[in-house]
Amino acid sequence: MRIDKLHLQDFGQFHNKDISLAPGINLIYGANEAGKTTTKDFIVDMLYGIDKARGTAARFDHYEQKKPINSSAFSGAMEVTTEEGQYLIERNFVRTEKKTTVKDLNTGRELPLKEPNDLRGTLIQTDKNTYLNTLCIGQFGATTDKEIAERLNNYIVNMASTRTGDIDAVSAIMELKNKKKEFSNRELEAKEQELTAKLALDRDFDAEIAAVKEEYKQVEAAMEKKKEEPLKFSPINGKHVKEGPKEDLEKELTKEERERQMLQNMGPKSILDNPMVILFIGLIGIAAFVCLAWLIPLNDPAITMGIMGFGIGLMVLTVIQVLVKRTKLYRLLEEIEIEKGFEEAKTQQTSALSTDEQREFVNKLSDLKVKEERILEDRVNQEQYLKEIMEIREKKAANEVELNALDLAIETIQDLSEEIYDSFGSVLNEKVSQIVGKITDNRYTEVKIDDQLRVMVKKDNSFVNMEYLSTGTVEQIYLALRLTIADVLMAEELPIVMDDIFVTYDYHRLNETLSCLGEYVNRQIIIFATNPGIKDMFTNMGIECNYIAI
Repeated sequence: MRIDKLHLQDFGQFHNKDISLAPGINLIYGANEAGKTTTKDFIVDMLYGIDKARGTAARFDHYEQKKPINSSAFSGAMEVTTEEGQYLIERNFVRTEKKTTVKDLNTGRELPLKEPNDLRGTLIQTDKNTYLNTLCIGQFGATTDKEIAERLNNYIVNMASTRTGDIDAVSAIMELKNKKKEFSNRELEAKEQELTAKLALDRDFDAEIAAVKEEYKQVEAAMEKKKEEPLKFSPINGKHVKEGPKEDLEKELTKEERERQMLQNMGPKSILDNPMVILFIGLIGIAAFVCLAWLIPLNDPAITMGIMGFGIGLMVLTVIQVLVKRTKLYRLLEEIEIEKGFEEAKTQQTSALSTDEQREFVNKLSDLKVKEERILEDRVNQEQYLKEIMEIREKKAANEVELNALDLAIETIQDLSEEIYDSFGSVLNEKVSQIVGKITDNRYTEVKIDDQLRVMVKKDNSFVNMEYLSTGTVEQIYLALRLTIADVLMAEELPIVMDDIFVTYDYHRLNETLSCLGEYVNRQIIIFATNPGIKDMFTNMGIECNYIAI
């Protein structure tokens, strides 16, 4: 691909700015803050678009940096030439109105994009990260020598093993190793040991529960048996009514027993059973005798007094006898009531259990219930332990599968270093050595990339790591490696863009590098520079250069 024209409609500090580019070398000159980096970013953004960041980072992201300050518009266009023809790329970068179109300049037909706002698969094939890490070199692209060496080694692995700078193979190994920590079985094994220690494999819970239930039945049976034992009642004064035929009972009954039987057959007490009532009746009887004596017409007072005395004495003796008899009978009645109470107790209470005994049985039954519940709880806990252990073992097995897969992935990536060396080592070594020899005026003519992907340069009779070279030399080697990787591993020829990368170069090193770039005629080269002498250096070397001042 070759870029023919840039139209910065509204981008950064530019408004309606056109820049025409030529094949070969284009030198865009401008002082600091003139917009060189903005123009470089415009080229990249026209090819790959701008993604708006989210959150607090959005306030300082690339989108905000390049959005015009005094305009709501944010757009541009770019004309390019490919092997298929000439095309016009138009982009609206506004986040809410984002749109990308590609038109064929020969037919005017709009090309359908495979993905919205994405030129890959339609005009270009190389991804953004690969382009930025090879052919597009920004300011301070070569930092310190140690960082450069690390970035180079890492990037060569990525490009040689995956053909894309998007996939970081070295970082992938670190990520895989960190991922292994997520599948570590150390905590699971500790938990399994803890649960295993709680297992009671020698316990037969069914037998224990059966034994408790049997003991429960035995206690219940004992309690029922105790309830069924008859109460032992002793009749008052040790007098029992013997069981037997009715005729025998009547013959053997004594006077007192007949009286007791009579009292048992008596109905409830009446008012006549009251002693005061008996005395009152006696007084009435005495009064009757007195009245009778006075009413009988007798001329002899002695007979009258005798009748009165007899009546009074008779009534007094009768009352006394009745009261004595009553006292005796009601003493017997009390005894009968007591015996009756015992008989009722016999009828109402069929158990000989005392309160303490009953409480003891209840406590035993309650304890057995609690014991059974604890055994059941222990069995549930044991089943839960076993379930957790099985889950842990399943998790460990799954982790082992993951760990084996991760180990295989790490081993595969690590083994790629040898394959990379076999596949690309000789090509990379040869091409890098050619470019390094040219840009260092043959001070370093041989570069080796070993099977561990370490970049080494031959100095005198031995090879040294890049970290032992000067920063300027490392920057030159870094540039050579970028160009070589692009030649070897990129199928399409995208423009080489360099944004003021020569600010630290001395005249001799700059002259060597520009001379090498002059021979790099198979790609379009766009150089942004603040050094006006670069144009004269190209002229002195007889290298054509399209000079643009902004």
